[in-house]
Amino acid sequence: MAYLGRTTTGQGTPIPMTPSGNIDINALVGQLVDQRKDYVYDTLTLAPGATVTSQPYRMFQVPIGQPDPYNGSATKTELDTNMRSQGQFSAPYDFIMNNIGFYFLVGTDLFDIATICNMGWFEFKILQKQMFLGHFQRHPAGMGITGQTSATAQQNWINGEADPKSVWWFGDWRKYIPPLTSFTLNINFSETYQLFYNASTTTSANLPAFVKSTLFDTGVLSSTATLPTLKPASIGGNGVKLLCILNGISNGPVQ
Repeated sequence: MAYLGRTTTGQGTPIPMTPSGNIDINALVGQLVDQRKDYVYDTLTLAPGATVTSQPYRMFQVPIGQPDPYNGSATKTELDTNMRSQGQFSAPYDFIMNNIGFYFLVGTDLFDIATICNMGWFEFKILQKQMFLGHFQRHPAGMGITGQTSATAQQNWINGEADPKSVWWFGDWRKYIPPLTSFTLNINFSETYQLFYNASTTTSANLPAFVKSTLFDTGVLSSTATLPTLKPASIGGNGVKLLCILNGISNGPVQ
């Protein structure tokens, strides 16, 4: 029997029916989508004291339930990512991307945030076309923790402000990612301390004081011909969990 006396949806599409004349409650309704605000996320995990690699860190390529090559092959869960396919959305899902954001999880030391933001860069591609390239601080996440404490030696730093409006919206230049279309966000570290700070390989005297005192005076590093290195746990490092976010509109099936 027809649902509430109707045989069509609000848009005029016929309501799916079984051969016996009942509503096919499990059918997908054609020409309709379940559209909602959504965000796609993935997490880059770097251990305390880790030296980054010269090869790109390729985000959104390891879905839920698969081993994370950047985190000791630990299985990724929904806390790390909401990708369910490798580098694409399974049909019929698609995505309209309004902005990119980068968020350092609570507890990340300011030294490590400075290292990532000063010496790293990203590029975002759909298929093989480069859509966006640049610095993390140009793409704040607009989310985070704000507060104050009376305890000593406590800190919390984020990229930008904890305000959803404080992001770089793409506006009319937002990007559409169709189903079954590959995309990736690569995080790159292409310069050593020697190259970035125009330093000598044999002396660290002309490095910034915060880099010299943390890594070289403590004996963590002895040569500036080294890629960016995080603060070890022995001197207060917590490692880095960098949340990479694509904000936008998700379209899914209607049942």
